[in-house]
Amino acid sequence: METMRGFALAGAAAAICLLTGCATLISGGSQEVSFVSNPEGATVTVGERVLGKAPLTTRLDRKSGQTLNFEKEGYKPLTMELETTVNPWLFGNIICCGLLGSTTDAVSGGFYEYSPSQYLVTLQAAGTAPLEGPAAKSDAQKAKEFIVIGYGNLLNDLSAGEGSHLSSLFTMLDVPEENRGEAVQKIRALSEEYKEIPEFADQVIALYAKQP
Repeated sequence: METMRGFALAGAAAAICLLTGCATLISGGSQEVSFVSNPEGATVTVGERVLGKAPLTTRLDRKSGQTLNFEKEGYKPLTMELETTVNPWLFGNIICCGLLGSTTDAVSGGFYEYSPSQYLVTLQAAGTAPLEGPAAKSDAQKAKEFIVIGYGNLLNDLSAGEGSHLSSLFTMLDVPEENRGEAVQKIRALSEEYKEIPEFADQVIALYAKQP
């Protein structure tokens, strides 16, 4: 009886994999992506869809070959590819469910993963020559870029109470060694309260960074 029940459960799991795709089932057909512009307020467009003004964090359906565009009055538009890699769950999907499961993922979008999942761009003022380049970034802007790009590693360090990313951030923010224990607690509290990456970065900067 128990053997029959085991076969039934295994068969149900296989059916779910075949119908939905294992990668899609585990990681979903969409992904959270963050966009930050310097200066802030650039309109972010993916393909034909206007997402809003940076900074923003939103969920996007997983697709390849999409164009990402930043536009702000008085600045040159910036266009790039929204980069994707193969979702690592795909390989487990093939082992578990075979090629049919991977085909299902390709159709549903689970085949792909956005990498990077955070974009921080600096727009060039209209009328400036390409050789002039962007204006020098302030300490606050550098710190925000560091937080957004290294967000996942920073959270890991906050959980552990120490780490290379956290140490680098304290150096950038000029936090004295004797105050770093307290700073860990404050930044950890901010990470729990502010779940959107750009907003969390702004809150940390408001506490510690030297404003321009």
